[in-house]
Amino acid sequence: MFKSRRLTVMAVVALAMLTGIPAGAGPQGKSELHCLVEVLGQNSSGELIVSEPECYASFEEVVAVASGGLISVESAPTSSELLTDPMAGSRLASFTLGTHFDGFNGSGASISIVGSSCIGGYWNTGANWANRISSSWNGCYRLRHHDGPNKTGTYADTVGTGTHNLPSAMNNKTESVSYWGS
Repeated sequence: MFKSRRLTVMAVVALAMLTGIPAGAGPQGKSELHCLVEVLGQNSSGELIVSEPECYASFEEVVAVASGGLISVESAPTSSELLTDPMAGSRLASFTLGTHFDGFNGSGASISIVGSSCIGGYWNTGANWANRISSSWNGCYRLRHHDGPNKTGTYADTVGTGTHNLPSAMNNKTESVSYWGS
């Protein structure tokens, strides 16, 4: 059933790409994809080795895929529920290091980093997410947003559970994120 849903979602996204209709298009035709990457390993530098992004039309679908089916599409919290539901946050933190949004307060398109270790490994955003993050949901206790790749340059932390807006000095300026347990 889970695999079938995944194939259906991929078919919808492929059809949307072929017809020129943005997947997840809203009322004004604004595309809002929600993606996830899975941590496959870690380089000696600490850089996380991640899978190619898998993208879906809704945040709920990402949560269902990332949880391996532990949270169903029907019961998955919306991104706004991450702000207020400690139970949803607890379940998500068991497999998500962090989710990054291109809007404030957990809104807009998102990318979730799925892994199991909060010991300082970092993700380079790549071209698709460079200088785009406005808010992050913390799966790890501390997410450090760096304005350069490879944990370089100025940084700002989001600390504690829930979704946090980046300070204005770092809004849309993140090129790498490190994930910390304390």
